[in-house]
Amino acid sequence: MKAQANNCLLSNLPTRHVLVFLLLMVFASSASAHTIKIATLAPEGTPWMNAMRAGAAEIKERTDGRVIFKFYGGGVQGNDKQVQRKMRIGQLHGGAFTSNALGPFQKDAQLYALPMVFHNLDEVRYVRSRMDQKLRALIEAAGYVNFGFAGSGFAHIMSQQPIANLDDMQGLRVWVPDGDVMSYGAVAALGISPVTMPLTDVLTGLQTELIDTIMGPPAGAIVLQWNTAVSYITELPLAYIFAIMIVDKKVFNRLLPADQAIVREVMERVYQGFDAQGDADNKAAYKALLDDGMKSVNPDQGQIQAWHQAVEESNHRLASEGVVSAALLTELECYVDAFRAGDTEKDCSQ
Repeated sequence: MKAQANNCLLSNLPTRHVLVFLLLMVFASSASAHTIKIATLAPEGTPWMNAMRAGAAEIKERTDGRVIFKFYGGGVQGNDKQVQRKMRIGQLHGGAFTSNALGPFQKDAQLYALPMVFHNLDEVRYVRSRMDQKLRALIEAAGYVNFGFAGSGFAHIMSQQPIANLDDMQGLRVWVPDGDVMSYGAVAALGISPVTMPLTDVLTGLQTELIDTIMGPPAGAIVLQWNTAVSYITELPLAYIFAIMIVDKKVFNRLLPADQAIVREVMERVYQGFDAQGDADNKAAYKALLDDGMKSVNPDQGQIQAWHQAVEESNHRLASEGVVSAALLTELECYVDAFRAGDTEKDCSQ
């Protein structure tokens, strides 16, 4: 009876009123709730997960429930390749990835993680202040919304035996992330045969002696419990590590424009917080490792230049093969050289 009454009321409305009513119904439908499913390796209860969930709660409140983030933490959705596959088929809409997993989304997104291009964090900050926006725009152009880079400091060699030179690495089973062409090339350039496996398998690999040497940031090693299976850390920064959350732009574009703006505002603020804290957290984690009994190893100073030269040649070879843009690598190196020379006004942009 109510349906008949409503139909009767509609039939008595002027045509223009019926059109307005229908448009309002269409608008209401377009403003329905959207759930964005995000996978991450960050374990539940960590500051990263807590901050992302707090951001999601703010977004839900400010969009009146129209945008809901659903996070799958602790690697429950699988390793990076599995998450990428689930994104392609629409089972997931995005993920939080570390730098070595970004190549399949946009090859140059991993530029900062090239081994040994930076000597210290001051160089990193200088280059990032000039290149972050360019790299973020390339990721967006590839079809992925992102909220900025969250630095995690430098990766170091961590091992079950002390490593001070290349001779110490001979015969060791050195882990390289599955699919990380840049790290694989760098390790191979040093005359070492790396062992590839997904990041999610590293702890098991250490415990079962499939690998005995890893490269990663101290903070990540503690979060993922790798520190429980290694005893030494070498005092040589290998590669700058960062994380980024990306969302399929096709999914993001279904949101109302005002809701898109809210998501960007909140999540960019969250990632700015990660970025501001990441380097400090990594330094604190380094100290925590030493306080917990891990032993620091100073590399043989006479070999460091040779290490840098071999890895630089590997980086350029990869650029010539199209793994990263040769032009962007040249720009990055130009800024690094300018910073080291004190020429901070130099414009290296391509």
